[in-house]
Amino acid sequence: KTRQEILVWTDLNLHAMRFVGAPFTFGFSLLASNVSVLSPNSVITVGDRVFWMDQENFYIYTGQVEALPCSVLKYVFDDVNIDQSRKFFAASNRMFNEVMWFYVSSDATEIDRYVKFNYGEGSWDIGALSRTAWIDRGIHANPRAIGSTFVYLHENGQNDDGSAMNSFIESGDFDIGDGEQFSFINKIIPDVDIVSTDSAAAIDYVIKTRNFPGDSLTTNSTSSVTSTTKQSFTRARARQTVLRIESNTLDMGWTLGDTRLELRPDGRR
Repeated sequence: KTRQEILVWTDLNLHAMRFVGAPFTFGFSLLASNVSVLSPNSVITVGDRVFWMDQENFYIYTGQVEALPCSVLKYVFDDVNIDQSRKFFAASNRMFNEVMWFYVSSDATEIDRYVKFNYGEGSWDIGALSRTAWIDRGIHANPRAIGSTFVYLHENGQNDDGSAMNSFIESGDFDIGDGEQFSFINKIIPDVDIVSTDSAAAIDYVIKTRNFPGDSLTTNSTSSVTSTTKQSFTRARARQTVLRIESNTLDMGWTLGDTRLELRPDGRR
């Protein structure tokens, strides 16, 4: 159900059902062909926007049907158990302008992964999490979800049920000239807001590198950063680089801004 219509999916098409009055009461119109939905619960409505997951893509309907550009599309659909697709479901987290899909990876039979889209920023992220149902904030102040054993209260506090929360965000590989040149990184200018009663609380900026696409990532350097750190010097030279920002400290939260790297082309030596 959307603002002025009800969307109806078949195996091949998407239709709109609208109230038109007597004598037929409702009328149907074709919105898009060759578009379906992966499961009955893989659709979520946020305001006047409808998001859903198909067998090969993610879509949005705002009066017209559009495929969502997705930077993790290959990661999701190359490792998904379609035979368990009726367990997949969509959810929303209005606290952070997010919609997400919980799904089963190819080696599993129960939900073990999620893919998330921030419609405010247009960004995607992925992760491992087992949830079978989700309700956004509204009746409750925070989202709640069900796992295999417990009901979880999300977006509450800074710890993992009394233990330190292993928090991190990691980029994909980035390079210069599509990997035709090596990169040299010698400085990080962090932009992070750390919330903690400990003034010395810190997070780690980890630089990982590899010289060839088939190589495993190697941790090149780790820089400890506090809220007052203006810059951190490092030395990393590689064809491809990954930046990971992480923490594992009790009673600490952080918000990431725009990290800057001093990066320039360099020869291999």
